Amino acid sequence: MGIVKSLEQGWQSWRFSLTYIFGGVLLTHLVSLALPGVVFLPVLNGIVFSLLFLTPLRRGDYWAAARLALIWAVVTSIVQILLTFGWPELMSQKVWRGVAYREEMMKWVHTGTGTEGDIRLFLPIHARSFVVFSVLSLASGGLLGLVMGAGLLGHMNFYAGSLLAEAHFSWIAVFLSWPVWSVVRVVGFVLAGTAYGAVLLDKTSEKSEKRKKIIRFLAIGLLLIAVDVLLKWALADFYEQWLKTTIV
Repeated sequence: MGIVKSLEQGWQSWRFSLTYIFGGVLLTHLVSLALPGVVFLPVLNGIVFSLLFLTPLRRGDYWAAARLALIWAVVTSIVQILLTFGWPELMSQKVWRGVAYREEMMKWVHTGTGTEGDIRLFLPIHARSFVVFSVLSLASGGLLGLVMGAGLLGHMNFYAGSLLAEAHFSWIAVFLSWPVWSVVRVVGFVLAGTAYGAVLLDKTSEKSEKRKKIIRFLAIGLLLIAVDVLLKWALADFYEQWLKTTIV
């Protein structure tokens, strides 16, 4: 109850929110790395952050919730990339789908073959992920969507950290390890997840206002997810060619 009360009183303070996000991400990673298996890292990271994320949603402040989620995603990514760069074997045992996704992506970087550059292969995967994310978020007021998002961030960051290690932290790898379409996708998922979470949690907004805000956030989120697909379709070959030069 003390944590909940502190969040209710402090979420509007940037100092409080940033301290909570940084502290929560570091703490959940320390605990998860000491526990067996790949479940704890996304679950603990998602749940601990959700306590902050869901607080402004209950007050009807969707933009604040989305901003906090984007900061959390950035902090999580930095921590996980650095951990993967420094302790790859340990992280390989803690990140859900980390090794499989890294091998898939590195094969694509080396050979140009795989799902990453073929819209006929990656579009169904993207669509399925978004449908699952939507169902989980709607059913849980955004909580399970955050856990799933933490899992998706995990294997992307594990690949990025592995790529940076193999490329000896070259500037090309630094800028291209997280491709622009993936960044756009994260923002789209955050906005859509905010809308889904508000369906159950926003009890303060007037009904018509709540409906408008939810539709607006969901529409922007869906637009960004569509842009993600178009950017990936258009730019994947360019990224692959440049990344290949960093690891040969």
